[in-house]
Amino acid sequence: MTLTAEAIRSQAAGLLDGGAPLPWAQAWAGPPDPLALAWALKDLCYESWSREPARAVRAAQALARLVDASHPAPGEALGAELRGLAAWTCGIAELTRGQMAAAVQCFDAAATALRLAGRPDPAAQTQVPKIMALSLLGRHEEAAACADLAQRELLTHGNLRAAARVSLNTGNLHIRRDAYALAVRHFREAAVLFARLGDHEHSVLADIGLAGALRDAGEYDESLRIHARARMRAGSRNLELQLAQLDEHEALLDLARGRYPQALAGLESARRRYESLALPQALAIAEKQLADAYFELRLLPEALALFEAAVVKYRALQMPDEQALALAQRGRTEALLGLPGADATWAEAAALFDAQGNAVGLASVRLARAEYLLDRGEAQAALNGADEAAAGYAAAGQGVGQGVGQVRAEVLRAQALLQLGQPQAALTQFSEVLERARALQQLQVQVRCLTGQGQAELALDHRAVAAQAFEAAVELFEDQRSALPADELRRAFLSDHLRPYQELLRLALLDADAGRCNAVAVLDRLERFRARALDEQLAGTGDEAPYDRPAGAGPDVDLQPLRERLNWLYRRLQRLQEEAGDSPALRDEMRRTERDLLERARRSRLAAAPRSSGHPEVTVADTLRQALSGGEALVAYGVVDDELFACVVTPGGVQLLRRLAGWEEVQEAVRAVRFQVEALSHGDAAMRQHLPLLAARAQARLARLHALIWQPLQPALGGARQVLVVPHGPLAAVPYAALLGAGARPPDGQDPMLALVPSVRAALRGLRRQALPARRVLALGESSRLPHAATEALRVATLLPQGRACVGEAATLVALHEHARSADVVHLACHAQFRADNPRFSALHLHDGALTVDGAEALGLPACTVVLSACETALADSGNGDEMVGLVRGFLVGGAARVLASQWPVDDAITAGFMETLYCALAAGHGTSAALQIAQQALRQTHPHPGLWGAFTLYGGW
Repeated sequence: MTLTAEAIRSQAAGLLDGGAPLPWAQAWAGPPDPLALAWALKDLCYESWSREPARAVRAAQALARLVDASHPAPGEALGAELRGLAAWTCGIAELTRGQMAAAVQCFDAAATALRLAGRPDPAAQTQVPKIMALSLLGRHEEAAACADLAQRELLTHGNLRAAARVSLNTGNLHIRRDAYALAVRHFREAAVLFARLGDHEHSVLADIGLAGALRDAGEYDESLRIHARARMRAGSRNLELQLAQLDEHEALLDLARGRYPQALAGLESARRRYESLALPQALAIAEKQLADAYFELRLLPEALALFEAAVVKYRALQMPDEQALALAQRGRTEALLGLPGADATWAEAAALFDAQGNAVGLASVRLARAEYLLDRGEAQAALNGADEAAAGYAAAGQGVGQGVGQVRAEVLRAQALLQLGQPQAALTQFSEVLERARALQQLQVQVRCLTGQGQAELALDHRAVAAQAFEAAVELFEDQRSALPADELRRAFLSDHLRPYQELLRLALLDADAGRCNAVAVLDRLERFRARALDEQLAGTGDEAPYDRPAGAGPDVDLQPLRERLNWLYRRLQRLQEEAGDSPALRDEMRRTERDLLERARRSRLAAAPRSSGHPEVTVADTLRQALSGGEALVAYGVVDDELFACVVTPGGVQLLRRLAGWEEVQEAVRAVRFQVEALSHGDAAMRQHLPLLAARAQARLARLHALIWQPLQPALGGARQVLVVPHGPLAAVPYAALLGAGARPPDGQDPMLALVPSVRAALRGLRRQALPARRVLALGESSRLPHAATEALRVATLLPQGRACVGEAATLVALHEHARSADVVHLACHAQFRADNPRFSALHLHDGALTVDGAEALGLPACTVVLSACETALADSGNGDEMVGLVRGFLVGGAARVLASQWPVDDAITAGFMETLYCALAAGHGTSAALQIAQQALRQTHPHPGLWGAFTLYGGW
């Protein structure tokens, strides 16, 4: 009986879908037409290759079983054809696994067997996917020769469909060699051929390749048009691979244009699609491209981790082109992080590029080195490197202004000229690149050019024109930054683009000296870049009090297994430390798990819809002045070059105090103070006999710092009784209560009450949102590591009218989430840890796990006061924008109105007495700042060294 083609195809589909053994395998009699079945399996393998890779692999496996079961004779034409088809599908299966070298061997074996069987046309077809495999292996000359030979053979046999696939693969080959004009030609040719043949699937692939080549050539508008056409066609036919590639390519276009939210969301969407399709090489490429986006946003440690992983994956997948690209980017990241090894990484990348004859890749390495040299101040060497890179790009067919690398080289050249003292030449170069960047819609390049223009105009003493350029740079940058989908991305991105903000601040100071602007303008300029990401988190979508979020609202529940594993690791390491042991393996796993948790949470946010853009309010000085009452003031410190200055705001106005001190001298004074106050951070028992001498030394260091940063403010403060302090950088580590005590006494003998705020906007928010009166307290005391913690929490719970104590095994995260939203005061007595290596994992360790910064941000607290009765809970990583990343930030974002935290380790017994006095003062009706002052003054009477009484600082307001 002869089966129809449809019946044979159905039989083939049943074999690979069901996975059942061949029905004739036990005693080979053969199906009615074994060759027809083999061809059906080959066709199914091809059809499933891009849509369902696992099904393609099953088809190859079924065909291999068919050959094994048939026992074909070695010289028999039927056997040769069966073996050829099996080798062909084996090659496709190896491609889906990312095993390119094995795939090449399979395709060659298939071609040999099919020619032996007298099938020259199918033999030529086996070489079409081989082109891609050779290209991914970096064997470009072989790939080009393979494509040329296959194309001639296929056209001879009249096989236009396979010839079109050769054009498609040849286009991909030229893309990998950065030969964009050749790639465009071949993709256009493939798209036309596939359209004529009615092959929509491959026609869309050709369009995607064409759009990518146009993008890399800088023809963005045409690229967008082709993308739109391809997406419409892929969507109408549910072509999953093509949709993944469109997500990826459109994201890269968005990245080149500085549209970061769309780029990040698109890359994450592509990554997820590739993951679901089980395409390892495509997934590895998408991961590396996400690392590129992180690099652009200056999320450098995260980018480095992804680049390092990409290098390993590309090496395992035998993808030297991608491996070289990842190495080049890894070197740039290492250089920016100040890590050793960047030169060695670039040398490895250059060797790979050279072996593949990739001139553009070699130019990119030269450019990366030149950027590094410019950062080190070697401007002439950087200029030479930029010129060499530009020549390399030009030799590879990239003209002036074409391609991201060429534009980077031109911008670097202008920056080097500026550093070499040639502002007019630099200005000309910046202006030329700016015009091209506008035409190409490259927002990031425009920001850098506008900033460079401003610096050049300033060097030429054209202040007004410089200010206009800096303002334009800031406005354009804000359009990019404000739409980013995550706090950490906005924070990192701003830290790399502070220059135009700082230059505008410098110009405002110069104008103030000349009488052309007032102190309000200076403060507003300072405020534009201070703690912006934190303020945006506190402000939410624009409401002043977005704190009524659902209790426990926080990270994706899919992350819960990772969180549980991390808590187990924390507890295990804690037990080892208690036993004077350690486990480097567990510690490494803890850090890996932390990074994995952060990355997965970040990607979950990236997959969400991009934020809508909008500019924050920046004119805040007058608003603050009107919000202050008599006896209240704010001090905002700022630094330009080596000058520390301050803006003092009172109800009467804003005063600018210039040249308080040299910044280097102030930093040294802060370090000296911290050294002295931390000398007794673990109590005074061991050094009791030396206490008078140590206290005198501490007072002397504090007096010196007081003379530098506080005494000059006294006339402007006018005897204010309550002062909010906006510190700058290391000034956040100053124990201000001890500082005030080291200066001349006020006429009434009473120092002002202080609180620290990260910005003027945060100060305004604190004034408008007062803390709840202290009547209900939730006190948690975890005493497995701190014996006094349970006793302290039990005592605190009795000092306010309503108290709930959870101690020992009851001091849990569960209890905190359950009861914190109904408390006016949340008191946490437990072990704490500040993580300088990863501040977001700074944590309070409760009985059932660690409360990290992210966990605190998700608490959804009322306007309560949080008291962190633990060591070093006020420590934070302020970065370049005074962002204060640590536990205090977590609780402020989590809804607390006030946070009381310690700046250094505190003694358990001394702290217990301090807390009793504090809560008695709160119970008597004093506000938090007044209660803190009362407790500090009482403790100072019995323990005069500031290291024993001055550790706690109030944040958020009085």
